[in-house]
Amino acid sequence: MTSFRFCLAVMASVCLLVAGAACTGADVSEGPTPPAANDDNESDFEPECRVDSECEYYFRCMDQVCAAPPAMTGERDETTPVARFFDEEGQKLARFYLELALTSEEQSRGLMYRTQMLDEWGMLFVYEEDRHLSFWMKNTLIPLDMIFVNSAKEVVGVIHEAQPEDETPRGVGIPSRYVLEINGGLAREFGIDSGATMSLEYVDQNTGTQR
Repeated sequence: MTSFRFCLAVMASVCLLVAGAACTGADVSEGPTPPAANDDNESDFEPECRVDSECEYYFRCMDQVCAAPPAMTGERDETTPVARFFDEEGQKLARFYLELALTSEEQSRGLMYRTQMLDEWGMLFVYEEDRHLSFWMKNTLIPLDMIFVNSAKEVVGVIHEAQPEDETPRGVGIPSRYVLEINGGLAREFGIDSGATMSLEYVDQNTGTQR
């Protein structure tokens, strides 16, 4: 009888421990947080969407699904847009894979809220024609270089290492059609400056859209 009572006590203790563990798991939940770019549970954060503004955090609306952007994950294929830079003698300086910001909504959001970006990637802002452009760093969490390029694909100015959360409008004072944002410090590292030229691949030369 004593042995039987001991077994019952042990079983009750185990049940309490299991129940306690389940309750602890429920109590520590604090709601959704932005997953890492390579989170295996990314599908939990993929609601249907039409535009980027319908996605939370840094996610972009791609194929009507909110997903981590390719400049963070590195996901690309043979049609991913590419920008190449050359010096005044035609020598290659650098290559960047591109996310495109084409609509006013995409351009207003830009790279806001992103915690990192791969060095071989950037975001290209495309406008219909050359114009005076200025950018700020509101809600932008990483330092950026901004390369201003005119419709002839000539670099007309570079803003180096714009600092996160700085709301000061920045421009180069020369009309531009394109602005490429890359990780801060890379323009100097690769020697990209006024007088360099840019070529685009898999980007429609008239509309700026991906081909």
